Amino acid sequence: MKNISRNIAFSGLGYVLPLLASLATIPLMIKYMGTDVYGLYIICISLIGFMNFVDLGVGQAIVKYVSQYEVTGENTKIKPILDIALLMYVVLGIVIAVAVVVFALPLGNLIYNEDAKAELAAKAFSVTAVAFLLSYINQFFLNVFKAYHRFDVPAVIQNSANIAGIVMATGMVLLGYDLIAILWGYVIIQAIALVSGYTLGRQVLPLGVKLGLSFDQRIFAEMIGFSAYTFVSNFLGGVVSRLDKFIIGSILGTEAVTYYQIPHTIAQMANGIIQVLSQITFPRFSELSSLNDQVGRLALYRRAMWLVFLFSMAISVALISSGGAFLELWISPEFALHSTLTLQIIALYFFFQSNTVVAYWVLQGSGNAKVTAISSFLGTVAYVAGMYVLTPRYGHDGAALSLFLLLLPLPYFYWWVQRNVGHKFGEYLLQTLLFVALGMLIILLLNYVHEYINSNLLVIVTDGVVLMGVVGAALLYLFRETLRVRFR
Repeated sequence: MKNISRNIAFSGLGYVLPLLASLATIPLMIKYMGTDVYGLYIICISLIGFMNFVDLGVGQAIVKYVSQYEVTGENTKIKPILDIALLMYVVLGIVIAVAVVVFALPLGNLIYNEDAKAELAAKAFSVTAVAFLLSYINQFFLNVFKAYHRFDVPAVIQNSANIAGIVMATGMVLLGYDLIAILWGYVIIQAIALVSGYTLGRQVLPLGVKLGLSFDQRIFAEMIGFSAYTFVSNFLGGVVSRLDKFIIGSILGTEAVTYYQIPHTIAQMANGIIQVLSQITFPRFSELSSLNDQVGRLALYRRAMWLVFLFSMAISVALISSGGAFLELWISPEFALHSTLTLQIIALYFFFQSNTVVAYWVLQGSGNAKVTAISSFLGTVAYVAGMYVLTPRYGHDGAALSLFLLLLPLPYFYWWVQRNVGHKFGEYLLQTLLFVALGMLIILLLNYVHEYINSNLLVIVTDGVVLMGVVGAALLYLFRETLRVRFR
């Protein structure tokens, strides 16, 4: 795969650095903002991320069709694809941003009963709409890079903006600025990111391809057949990962949003490295499907699945085993008391969810976006229903349990993988059982060791050393043939 080493290095490092910045600054943000205002801040930042999913699947269409036309030699179709995509991003971005401003006050009233707090939320949502618009248009340029196997550049741009946002927000909080001023800071950062994406994006395009806003109806029809289903899948994924804060806030209040969102953020960030690195396979799966290389596609799929299972197991074990110690050390014993069980539940969910990402990319690369859309729809319906049943009964722990309802369509999902790729559903079940058993064994071992440790920091370090040893040994085994050839 072109640029694979550079893509992995920049994507991985670009993901880890904002993660470390968040871990370092979240306790300060909670301390100086308070759990209530911080809950509103989380909702605003989540709104920016959520709306980026509302692109009618255009982003993935760029990656799929540009990489496909490059490998099949249909270069004349690349400019019409890019022009249509840019036009859709601009128009959709403006429409969505205006809609957020128009409905800002009703959204504020949804999460607050007091007029003053609802008005503050409305102002926050209006400023957030501006930051969203800039971020949304920039998604076009970031997806162009990915289509040409340049995941390193969007990783640098996007994660530089994320780090800048975290540092800016923390600094402004410490200097006494309010939430609205902080959100305007996000607007400035997204403007700089957009200029960077535009400037560098023009350089990666093939010679003679200049961006415009032209419209080709035939190319548009080809795009929309794929992107419409992708939009459904991405939109529903965005609903799950962002609007849950609104549901929890409306049922339990914004304080509960903080107790739920911090564990969710930790688990999501820890597993996010799997999401980031696995998407590198998307353009390659698209190319292999275009070339009808069934053997190569299945081999890539199997290797990626073993790696994803290994890392998702290690991450889940770490969060379940030492997550409480981490929360207590990182924030406070009181916070850990509220959120440790929530973190453990969400960590277990993400083990299963992370193991679907390779299957998602191979189906998208094969043009089976309809399958992923149907799976997302069925899971989201069950999840939202579960949220309204379990959250009032069990609080934010109930909201965490609702996440497992998203996994209900997995048999249907993997049946299509078996049919399209050749990887049998029984192989997936066997891998799942193997890594669940291994994870449980490691957790039992670590819990036994914890009985002889009195320091939270030492608990975390011990778990990290043990899991790094397990992962390292597994990687040596998986890549034994490659290493043997290299060191001959």
